Amino acid sequence: MDFTIKKYEQLISVLKPGDYTVLKYLKQGNSFILRHDVERMIGNALEMAKLENKHGIKSTYYFRIPYSFNRKIIDKIHKKGHEIGYHYETLAKAKGDYQKAIDLFKKEHAMFNQWNVKTISMHGSPASGFDNKELWKEFDFKKLGLIGEAYLSIDFKKIPYATDTGRAWNKTQLSRRDKVKTEMPNIRNTDDLILKIKHKELTKLYITTHPHRWNDNKLKWLRELVWQSTKNIVKRWVV
Repeated sequence: MDFTIKKYEQLISVLKPGDYTVLKYLKQGNSFILRHDVERMIGNALEMAKLENKHGIKSTYYFRIPYSFNRKIIDKIHKKGHEIGYHYETLAKAKGDYQKAIDLFKKEHAMFNQWNVKTISMHGSPASGFDNKELWKEFDFKKLGLIGEAYLSIDFKKIPYATDTGRAWNKTQLSRRDKVKTEMPNIRNTDDLILKIKHKELTKLYITTHPHRWNDNKLKWLRELVWQSTKNIVKRWVV
């Protein structure tokens, strides 16, 4: 079974212990980035954070308001040494009104003050006609004390990108927003990704996961499989 917590541990076990946060990459340029967009099922994110801590790995967790904003659990993840960030979607929430969107962004971003958030990541909002990262065509996130945005601040010519969007790896037809121009070999499944890292076919890599896709519980795993498969049919038509 792919996309289980057990399989995720197999993936991170082929990485050397280290700091793979987005913030560390922007400051010093490490070889790997490990990022999680926590959109729901925050308990899965905590399990992944614990496993990473066990293997000596630090990664970045972006949380979405209100769906995954749980201060108690976020704080537990932060205390494991991981970077905390804001998974914003304010342009979609404001239905394209840029002023309302930036005002809401400031309000929601302030909710993360205790974790000293320095990087952000847009939520794709696939049902919306608005691309949340377009907000920064009108405003400058650096003026808000932020160092980087997980898409806009990365030069993807320098680091390949792999995402589990669509419960697949790099199937661009399954995403409206999570697309970047990058050189990336074909990845059939997580085992394939593990082998490419283990055999040093990939010595640099930016990995993005969505914790709700990774489940050991068979009922939750099956529910996510059915739900994502249905979404993928719609996405292929829309995209």
